[in-house]
Amino acid sequence: MFELSLKNAVSCLLLLLVVVASSGCATNPPNGPVYDPWENMNRKVNNFNTKLDDAVLKPVAKGYRKILPNPVEKGIGNFFSNLDDVTVVANDILQGKLDRAGDAATRLAINTVFGVFGIFDVSTRAGLPKHYESFGQTLGVWGVGEGPYVVLPLLGPNNLRTTAGRVVQSQTTSMPQYLTDDSQLLLGGLVLETVDTRAQFLGASNVLDTALDPYLLLRDLWVIRHRQATLDTDERIVLGSAKTVKSGSDELDELDELDELDELDELDELDELDELDELDELEKKATSK
Repeated sequence: MFELSLKNAVSCLLLLLVVVASSGCATNPPNGPVYDPWENMNRKVNNFNTKLDDAVLKPVAKGYRKILPNPVEKGIGNFFSNLDDVTVVANDILQGKLDRAGDAATRLAINTVFGVFGIFDVSTRAGLPKHYESFGQTLGVWGVGEGPYVVLPLLGPNNLRTTAGRVVQSQTTSMPQYLTDDSQLLLGGLVLETVDTRAQFLGASNVLDTALDPYLLLRDLWVIRHRQATLDTDERIVLGSAKTVKSGSDELDELDELDELDELDELDELDELDELDELDELEKKATSK
């Protein structure tokens, strides 16, 4: 089954990479503008995702958070994060980051054995913090261009490169391949992971709701986070500019000003500005999927 799935993944990957290569966007400088030729379609899909979230995901996530005690909810999130470390190890190796691959593999082993299959995050307390890698990032490291920005139904912001990465991961390092082939169990796990992730970031949607153009805000935030993750940099990226701006610089665009407001978190942790941090973390997760 694994060999067949891998062949299907490779076939889909090659097809998607041909599309990326023929899109006229073979390379993307980190500070280049967002290539969004399908904006009209993307906005429609984004509206669909938003309506679905408002009608189903958000209410379910609120009920999930209300019913489950915080330690249980935290344990469920840790469990799925531990599963994701298999993907992290594989892509660290593919990117030639052997030291980070070793750290991620050690983290996976410690949490699986001593953290009861990852329910308890023992590794972070031991000095091995979580980091994220995806095959979409790996393709970027290999020099594959981003391709057009695309909003996928249910899955949200992506580009053709990360879409190709999703296809490969779904047939290789994602949960179906190395845990079980029971379709009902896999579906239940996927639903639980989706609800748990949505519950973690209930406050983040409030930032988008108050934005003048939620589509553009989410798009630009996602692109910035994806490029930072691919380049392994904490530098601020100014989209459409001729430069990147290091943290602490005064040269910030309107989007960066939102991040600058995070400094007020220390003054008031209950302030709505905390939601910007949550949105940043959500975007970081999204690029690793």
